[in-house]
Amino acid sequence: MPVDTERNLTEPWNAATILMMLMGCVVLTYIAWHTFQTAAFLHHATRVTGVVVDPAGHPRIRFSTADGVPVEFVQNGFISRPRGAAVPVAYDPHNPAMTAQAATFWANWGESLWLLPMGLGFTLLPLFGARARFRPGRY
Repeated sequence: MPVDTERNLTEPWNAATILMMLMGCVVLTYIAWHTFQTAAFLHHATRVTGVVVDPAGHPRIRFSTADGVPVEFVQNGFISRPRGAAVPVAYDPHNPAMTAQAATFWANWGESLWLLPMGLGFTLLPLFGARARFRPGRY
């Protein structure tokens, strides 16, 4: 009986692995789009200093535009400051109430950085031998 000295130690590509890589590519595409949108917004945004009005959950921040118009908005995550703390704010002068966001590193770039390991992992791990499997009848 002949001995097989050259064995392929990784399993062949399957539908689940290809689907995993496609999901990773979708996540990486979203990250690229989000990063571009954030950079473009920050390039043209007006910056002022706001104040945390309500720090519970998603903090409510109040600021005045360059024209003196008071605006209040809810920051969706990536910032934790006590009531009354100063916060840098960036906004589009054409629509301050709808575009205002905290101008901190994590508020601006946190979403992209948080998703990056998932996108890279789903895309690159199959290239290093990781395989996903569908298990029929398990659910």
